[in-house]
Amino acid sequence: MIELFWVGGPFFMLPLLAGSVLVVTIAIERFRRFRRASVDYDWFLSEIRKAMLKDGPRAGIELADQFPGPIAAAWSAGLGAHRLPLPVLRERMDSVSIAEVQRLEKFLPIVGVIAQVAPLIGILGTVWGMISSFEGVAGGLASGIGIDGELLASGIGQALVTTAFGLAVAIPATLLHHWFSHRVDTFIADLDRSRSDLIEILSVIAPRKKKIPSTPKIEETTA
Repeated sequence: MIELFWVGGPFFMLPLLAGSVLVVTIAIERFRRFRRASVDYDWFLSEIRKAMLKDGPRAGIELADQFPGPIAAAWSAGLGAHRLPLPVLRERMDSVSIAEVQRLEKFLPIVGVIAQVAPLIGILGTVWGMISSFEGVAGGLASGIGIDGELLASGIGQALVTTAFGLAVAIPATLLHHWFSHRVDTFIADLDRSRSDLIEILSVIAPRKKKIPSTPKIEETTA
């Protein structure tokens, strides 16, 4: 592996090595973050519905605060504003949802950039290696020495190694970026469901004002 690093050339291999280390670090951090934030939405909805139907919105807030992640945070914000007008409640949930999604998407643009740039660095190394090879061939023919096989092999080796390492970094980075983006989309879908489900539950448990029947007026009769 060390020999291949020097064959490819530090100018091209160092950025690829740094990109691969960065992708692995981000992947581990995001895996842990998503695992902590994940919750079975159907189960969570069932539990919070039971708590709210039994003890009201306060029980729902206490249950939501026991869970990390964007879903519970959105429910907690919505339940905290359950006495406010409906547009305000939706705005509170939307603002929390946007902030939570931004936290989930943290570092993902870096993975996407590495996935796009790594093969370009590999191609650049390929072109550079081929240029070096042809320069060696041209110099040898011009001087009458002939083709320098060692120089030619070195240039071709650099071309192949940089291309291979560029693809080796780009392919996992691309797959990870798509997988993490899909997970974020799943959280967004659950957040969209949360708003409508919360409003539905609140409409069921909201106290209804009883209409007081009006007493008929008694007409005074004169004797």
